[in-house]
This record gives sequence, structure tokens and C-alpha cells, in this order.
Amino acid sequence: MSDDKEHMDTNNKNKKGGTKRNFIMICFAYTCVTTSLNAVVNLQSSLNTDKDVGLNSVAIMHGASVLTCIFLTTSIGHIFGYKWSIIGGQFGILLYVASNMYPKQWLMYSTAIISGSFRACMSMAQNSYVAILANDESENDDAEIKTRKYFGIFFTAYQSAQIRGNLISYLVLRNTPKTTNTNFTQCGANYLTSEHQIQDDNHQLISQKTSFTTCTIGVQYVGLIMTIYGITATISSIVVTYTVKFKYSRRICFIIAALLSYTIFTVMLVWKPTVSQTYVLFILPFLSSISDGLTEPFVTGLT
Repeated sequence: MSDDKEHMDTNNKNKKGGTKRNFIMICFAYTCVTTSLNAVVNLQSSLNTDKDVGLNSVAIMHGASVLTCIFLTTSIGHIFGYKWSIIGGQFGILLYVASNMYPKQWLMYSTAIISGSFRACMSMAQNSYVAILANDESENDDAEIKTRKYFGIFFTAYQSAQIRGNLISYLVLRNTPKTTNTNFTQCGANYLTSEHQIQDDNHQLISQKTSFTTCTIGVQYVGLIMTIYGITATISSIVVTYTVKFKYSRRICFIIAALLSYTIFTVMLVWKPTVSQTYVLFILPFLSSISDGLTEPFVTGLT
């Protein structure tokens, strides 16, 4: 009997060790592929401004993701399996990132559709993997709490991709010549949809399309601000992993997130951005990232 018990304990330890290794690999793979994607997406409305190619491509990508989630992810998951769904999603993301080297409408829009569709399948597969791994390790623990904890760790890794990708974009763009925009009435909630052609010291025309950050202080700061967003969102996701076991933790996190979101929306509608109040441009993403980091693990853990 003692030998059988020892054998069972060994099997349980090996099973838990394998579960954790698989979970770490999923987190690592998702972080690697989203590092470049996050950096590129965050800069689309500031860099690829010709005919709004960048902004439209992001909208198309998310639209394709929504439609794929509604109609195709279940079928694709059954046909190709989770592993190939993840590989396909990574391939689609790489295509979209690479298309930014030649940002033409036909290329950006087509790769956006591919990326959005494949990414939806990848997210479905990875979320399913995380839920399965959490349930495998739960055993005597509350399966729901373990699932939330695993998703908290997963989104900690995911949000950390914002840090690396956006920090790289900041370092690359930090020496970009600053524009001479002085008409800040065009920035913020009253930002005009038409392009504002502004001439810098080198007599080069620069289009500004972002209503807050780019319009006020320049595209070179987008990466830095989003890096701070990533740091705060990562910390918030870490907090979730330690609070899921407490009663009413989900409700409290959602209430805090809702209050922060409504505060941000109100400030963005009322506030008129100026260079002298640049710090507000850092505070708003900071608050938004807390909301994001607190809710994503819970929302995904409900599936």
C-alpha cells in the first residue's frame, strides 16, 4: 500500500510539473508574438496616416476577430485543433506586422483580415489551454479560483508584452523631429478629422492624426506612455492572482474598473490638452491600465 501511495504521489508531482511547464510555454509564446503586435498597433494612427490606412487596418483586424469569434472559432478549433490554431494565429500576426514595411491599402487591409481572423482562433485555443491546465491542477482546490489565478498569471505575461514592444518603439522614435503645433484647440475631444499639415524646422510636412498624445507632444512619446500602461496593467494582473480567493473580489474589481473608466471618459471629454499639462497624458493611460488589468483575467476566466 505504501508503495502504491508513493507511486501515486510521484505521478501527481510529475503531472503538476508538466502542467506548469506547459502553462509557462503558452505564456511565453503569447508574450513573444504580441510584443511586436502591440507596438505596431499602438502607432498605427500616428504613423500610417495616409488615407487612414493604419487606423482602418486596426478596425478591420478587430472586426475580423469579432466575426470569426462568433461564427468560426468553434469549427476551426474542432477541425485543426488547438495547437495548429495557435500556430496559425502567430503566422497571421507576423504577416500584419511585416506588412507595415510597405503600408499600402491593399496589403494592410488584407493582412489585417488574416491577422484578425487567425488571432481570434489563437486566443480561443490559448484560453482553452489555460482553463484546461488550471482544472488539471485544481484537484482539491476550488476550480474556479484556480482558473482565475491562472488567467491572472497569463494576462500578467500578456500585459508585460506592452512594456517591451512599446519601449522599443519609444527608443526608435525618440529622436523624431518634434512638430511645431501650437493650435492645441484642435487636440483632445475636439480634434478635427481632417488632416492638419504642420511644417517643421526642416520644412517637412508632417500629418498629425492622434487627438491627444501625438497632437500635443508628438508621436515619439506614444511608446513611452504605452510602456507605462503596460507596467501598470502587469502589476494589476499580478494583484488579481492574489485576490481571486477572496469573497466578492470579482465585484470589487469590476466596480473599481468601472469607476476608473467613467472618470477617464469624463476627463477626455472635458480636458483641453496642452504641453504644460503633459503629465495628464501619462495619468490617463495609467488609470486605464488599472481597469484593464483588473478585469481581463475575470472576464476571460468566465468562459
